[in-house]
Amino acid sequence: MAMATAKKEKVNTKNKIYIGSRAFDVALIIFMVALSIVFIYPFINIIAISLSSNSMIGSGAVTWYPKEITTKGYEIVFGTSTLYRAYAHTLLYCVGFTLVNLSCTSMIAYSLTQSEFVLRKPVTIILLVTMFFSGGTVPTYLLVRSLGLLDTIWAMILPNAVAAYNVFVYRAFYKGISIELREAARIDGAGEFRILFGIYYPLCKPLFATFGLFSMVGMWNSFYDALLYIKDFNKQPIQLILRQMLFKVGGLSSAMGAAGNEIGSGVQSGALNPKNVQYATIVATIAPIMIIYPFLQKYFTQGMQVGAVKG
Repeated sequence: MAMATAKKEKVNTKNKIYIGSRAFDVALIIFMVALSIVFIYPFINIIAISLSSNSMIGSGAVTWYPKEITTKGYEIVFGTSTLYRAYAHTLLYCVGFTLVNLSCTSMIAYSLTQSEFVLRKPVTIILLVTMFFSGGTVPTYLLVRSLGLLDTIWAMILPNAVAAYNVFVYRAFYKGISIELREAARIDGAGEFRILFGIYYPLCKPLFATFGLFSMVGMWNSFYDALLYIKDFNKQPIQLILRQMLFKVGGLSSAMGAAGNEIGSGVQSGALNPKNVQYATIVATIAPIMIIYPFLQKYFTQGMQVGAVKG
């Protein structure tokens, strides 16, 4: 009798745990769905407004989906050379920064794993200092200007070419690679660069994908560095063009160049709302990153796991 009672209590306990676990799962799903809506709604609203008519936008009737659909904003945005020029420069800055960042980071990390490298400790200390202190905006700007880098691609690349945190993640990953591989390559006559490029780099694809994505997205979304260092309008990235359109008086017409007259006449006639062009530009700005990310998601996940496990 006592054993039957004990078994019954045990079953009841398991049922309570199961019910509690299911209740927690349901609550978590509801919370995540609500959180997803909070993050997704602004993007959907931007797309809806960019495709809606002036009267619907002015009345505040546009929420989840466009009303009285018009593509005039997109026609203006993609019909001017300003967007394509900004795209080209943004892509140039992103690719250049990503290549330099990955190259410098990986090579510095490799040198720090070699016990015979005499400057290993001083370099490590210098990198650690940069994680807590920075030179500041004004000294950095003065340095870039004194080097003659203003209005050049190097002003966007060199100031942030090396991130100390990334170096230490790479170093931790390199330490997890068997030392026997390196020694065997040395016996076969391979030099340090051959070992790095032939053995270590192929094993670092998840890290390259992860930090390459970080670098690409960071540079694509960056406007402050360009605001400081790129004064030539014809060399400005797309984020500065977007900023000028959204926040500067008369910036919409000036940013669109020759299309500014078409925008002005469209607004005066009531056929176009400035938000059609502004929000269409926002969509055009974030679309490339949203298209690229799914292809790198697998490597991104692997890289995050490597950075979390390796120590």
